[in-house]
Amino acid sequence: MPLREHLEELRRTLIRCSVAVAALFVAGVILEAPLLRFLWIPWEATRADLVEAGLRDPGPLQYLSATEGLITALKTALAAALVVGAPYLLWELWRFIGVGLVERERRAVRRAFVPGVLLFAIGLCFGFGVLLPYGLAYLVSYLDPELAVANVTLTAYFRFVVGLTVLMGFIFELPLVMWAVARAGLIRAATLSSSRRIAILLMAIFAAVITPPDPVTMLLVGAPMVVLYEIGLALAGMAERARARADAQRL
Repeated sequence: MPLREHLEELRRTLIRCSVAVAALFVAGVILEAPLLRFLWIPWEATRADLVEAGLRDPGPLQYLSATEGLITALKTALAAALVVGAPYLLWELWRFIGVGLVERERRAVRRAFVPGVLLFAIGLCFGFGVLLPYGLAYLVSYLDPELAVANVTLTAYFRFVVGLTVLMGFIFELPLVMWAVARAGLIRAATLSSSRRIAILLMAIFAAVITPPDPVTMLLVGAPMVVLYEIGLALAGMAERARARADAQRL
């Protein structure tokens, strides 16, 4: 298409995406109370676990300014809108860029779309339901109460929850990324396999950096990454064989 038509299509795509996000944001504002209660589940579970273990209850979350509560509620509604609307937004992006791809590339993107969304959702659930509760309990009880006590604010809690869960969502995309680079011929499956030890070391370092200095939390992050890498190796081998067959058919 001419540049003018590309720009017009981009404008329509942005309008559709903006309308979808705005509608979901309004729905999130209407459902503010249940969304906040859902977001607060790990914190309430952390408080209960600490009390059961005989440790100090950090108490309810706090906000330090008159607007912090409102801003956190709006951020929660926006985050929910982006998470729920992510498949549609990605589909709109695909519709815009798909016209510039050849049919073989379009088929590859279509095959990867649903698994990519599912892997990201699984990563979000793992971060929120498994990693977050344990990490919170460790962090808020790390120091001796005689030295300092935890008084967690809404803003700090929101950033921690969203940052950790979204990070795990992207980490769970690792098998799909490995499949894609192998399918595109950017790297061979044998190279990925021979680099397994280096990859595991890098994943252990990464897990140590993003988690508290606790071996259990590091294991909760590092072990899934190793499993995902092994799955990615199998998918990379399949992608490489499929690429070889396609090249042979073209010849």
